[in-house]
Amino acid sequence: MPLTSTTTPIPTHYLLLLYPAHQLLDSAGPLDILSTLTKRPEGANITLTIASETLDPVPLAPIPPRTATWTFEDIPELPRAHDGVGFGGAEFDVQIQPHVTFDAVLQGLRKSEKGVFEIVDTQGRKVERSIDVLLIPGGIGTRMFRVDKESGERSSNVKAVVDFVRAVGHGRWIRSALLTVCTGSDLLARTGLLEGRRATTNAVAFEKVKERNVGVEWLRYRRWVRSLPEEVSDQRGAKGKGVLDKEIWTSAGISAGMDLMLWFLAEIYGMDLARNISRRLEYEWREHVGEGEVDPYYT
Repeated sequence: MPLTSTTTPIPTHYLLLLYPAHQLLDSAGPLDILSTLTKRPEGANITLTIASETLDPVPLAPIPPRTATWTFEDIPELPRAHDGVGFGGAEFDVQIQPHVTFDAVLQGLRKSEKGVFEIVDTQGRKVERSIDVLLIPGGIGTRMFRVDKESGERSSNVKAVVDFVRAVGHGRWIRSALLTVCTGSDLLARTGLLEGRRATTNAVAFEKVKERNVGVEWLRYRRWVRSLPEEVSDQRGAKGKGVLDKEIWTSAGISAGMDLMLWFLAEIYGMDLARNISRRLEYEWREHVGEGEVDPYYT
């Protein structure tokens, strides 16, 4: 049984958003939990769609995708490569192939009366997918900037992600919940959809994230936070703020995203299932730290 009398529909489709220089465990940790769930009857029918700005493989290292017409602006916290070209770690890279672009998802949603978009599945068939759960990882890429090779124009590395999330949020296309890991909540806050909601983020980046996004009720030293839509008043919505009428789950840095996903599954399917998955993964789940509680680990 679920933990509360939640009205959140049981999700079938998960949409993961990727961008260059994201944090691998922010997405891989929650995805491995979901992958383990698919080996059980409760999760046998869930699906995953990975979306990005282009269909280029998305680099984990701070390097542009192969067809990019831009380079990354210098960032002091990253060391330069020994040859002075690019950042260190550029040759230590993992690249993930997206299934679909942000634009293709939006075009499909706008054309559909059912709130779905099309992709080609692993069997080569065209199938319809919805956005039941939107998952946003964090990483150093959330605070990097791009410089256009021709014009020299400067832009945020995650502008396309922010624009996409804002569009699907205002379009009411998220059916169950929105989940962020680490500084994924910083990215989400830029859309306006986190205004008036409780949230947390990476403990090291906490102050800078809070300074950038003053309309959010940021909670320090929390492992995870579940914000219900009723936390935002109707009056705030009437003033045109970006109100999202779905649950928003945010977590602290990196491995906290695994705790977030386990609690999310516990809410839907019950604690026994979530505990079983954590044991199968031999993961020491900090389940004694409840929603919105200060985690002594950080203090």
